Amino acid sequence: MSKEHSDKTGVVHIFSVSSQEREEAKNENIDFVGNHYSLNCYHGVWDEGVAPGKEKRLRIINEINRKRKCFFWPYNPEMLFKAAVELQKREQENEQLKKSNLYTRIGLWIAAIGLFFSAIVSLIK
Repeated sequence: MSKEHSDKTGVVHIFSVSSQEREEAKNENIDFVGNHYSLNCYHGVWDEGVAPGKEKRLRIINEINRKRKCFFWPYNPEMLFKAAVELQKREQENEQLKKSNLYTRIGLWIAAIGLFFSAIVSLIK
């Protein structure tokens, strides 16, 4: 989750929403957003739009289920968004490799069991 602000020259400044700000939002304190920021997903999955009002902001922060819809990397004040994006990609690739390795191991066990039973059947004949 990020908050952004456009200055008078049109330059957009993007800031991460800190862990402390997220906790404040859970308690319905969204003063950290103010009137000059807009909440959104850094990847563009969702955006609150212009002048959403307190109710919409609270719903966005607390109620939207972002488990399968959003990219996420835990807040770190020293980390830039681009680094978080890269780390998130790596984590996702590692999860896919773990699944692939699991399926490969299952396949090998099934093949080994099949060979074992085939050898037993051959010995019995």
